[in-house]
Amino acid sequence: MMSMFFQRASTLWTRQLGLLSLSLLLSGCSLLPSPAPQLQHIVFEPVHVSAQTRPIPESIQRVIDRPDDLWGYLAWGFSWQHDDPDVDRERARILQQPQFFEVLSERANPGLAWIVQEIERRDLPLELALIPIIESMLDPWAYSSQRAAGLWQVSPATAAHYGLEVNWWYDARLDIPVATEFALDYLLELNAAFDNDWLLALAAYNGGWGRVTRAIQHAERHNKPTDYWSLRLPRETRRYVPRLLALAQILRDPAAYQVDLPVVSRDPGVLAVATHGQIELDRAAELAGIEAGELRRLNPAQLRWATDPQGHGLLWLPANRADVFANQLAELTPEQRVEWAHYQIVPGDSLSTIAQRFDTEVNLIRAVNQLDSHFIRAGDELIIPRSGQWTEGLAGTAIDWPPTPVRKNRATQRYQVRSGDSLWVIARRHGTTVSKLQELNGLRANSYLQPGQVLQLGE
Repeated sequence: MMSMFFQRASTLWTRQLGLLSLSLLLSGCSLLPSPAPQLQHIVFEPVHVSAQTRPIPESIQRVIDRPDDLWGYLAWGFSWQHDDPDVDRERARILQQPQFFEVLSERANPGLAWIVQEIERRDLPLELALIPIIESMLDPWAYSSQRAAGLWQVSPATAAHYGLEVNWWYDARLDIPVATEFALDYLLELNAAFDNDWLLALAAYNGGWGRVTRAIQHAERHNKPTDYWSLRLPRETRRYVPRLLALAQILRDPAAYQVDLPVVSRDPGVLAVATHGQIELDRAAELAGIEAGELRRLNPAQLRWATDPQGHGLLWLPANRADVFANQLAELTPEQRVEWAHYQIVPGDSLSTIAQRFDTEVNLIRAVNQLDSHFIRAGDELIIPRSGQWTEGLAGTAIDWPPTPVRKNRATQRYQVRSGDSLWVIARRHGTTVSKLQELNGLRANSYLQPGQVLQLGE
């Protein structure tokens, strides 16, 4: 029943436009000391349009005019269409948010571009690429009030059940390639469980397999239809699928909705390099010749100032800096990768005085030594990283390692959002956590900020 629904709309046009073929060109870069994973590059063949053809849909024209445009390519590949009042309402809600697509375009690379390539590689519906938009607004550090994390909003329970690695150093839910692989595998399982009905699979991704199954069983007991649109589902799940379909409608023909989409490259522009051991992220950024903030942006799953000494050892870098990094990394001695100081506490010491002595931060010392409080004992030994500059990375892990709160008076309890702000940036600036900001302001993981918006910082 749904197979006809999911047939690519583009096939209607190929009869008139000629064959629009795609060739998938797998190219990789051999990096030292080990080869980096290959990245997929999608290349468009020329499109020949006859003078006798009908007008070209706007979405197809964008692909012809801007072959490297991610939005145009998505629009070309979309095939799901469904007219429903719920879709109309969700489309209106999206269009009422003036900076919606501007925010998405700023965040689209490398995450969304990578996701699209993985979906293409698996020959899955391109509409699945919209799930991270609905879930997290493409914020790689998005955390929900239920502690779901990352672009795909994977919960701690789901991560544990499926064996996704989450430890003090690294969170696979924030690792875009790893989380994407898991999410697509999970979606395929759900789709198979619901007889290849993608709409039911999407509903289950949001509301849970059991909830959708019970809704179907209830409908069957009352001799009612069991398609997505007929089921009794929670309000959030009832809005979830229409919102995705509404977003696809807008992207398919933005001109019809007076939406001007910025150009976004379809090339993620990143390569993975194996570190083969722990390395400070500040040092890695220096070796690659990029800013520490850029390395942090590309590696949101790295929770601390250094990579996991026992586990995940891949860093994502701009493709044009990967070779440089790999070659310089090979020249480092183990002592040059991570520098530590070992300090024995003496009577009268405090974390504050020790931090001042080593030109570092109290919170960093606590994190390194996994201290639950400021209490220390004379005679104990502390490990102190000599490089204390990776504070930006630590702040991004506020969900399980909250920095010491900043004392605020009533004048600083509120903050007016500025252009370029994100919850993570604001939390870092004001000594709070992303989850706390979400809780205080009634924000969800997929919420986005608008300049001028006023946020409450504390109670």
